[in-house]
Amino acid sequence: MNGIYQGLIIASAVPPFLRLWRGPNFWDRVAGANGVNVRVALVLALEGIAGGKAVLLDVALGYALLGFLGAVLLARFGERGER
Repeated sequence: MNGIYQGLIIASAVPPFLRLWRGPNFWDRVAGANGVNVRVALVLALEGIAGGKAVLLDVALGYALLGFLGAVLLARFGERGER
């Protein structure tokens, strides 16, 4: 059952990955990267819960925090670049 959920989450990562890959502008790529980061954190958390590995929950939380900070930094960089 765990593999089914992971497969669904990975399948839901295809549209953000395509937006990251072919985004017409910088903001589409930032949104795509954020979407992919969320899915990776979800897969890590799901594996930690299903496998009983508490370390993976910590890794998922850290990855989500770094992904959020990266998106904020990219947004600030993009905002300054357009002035």
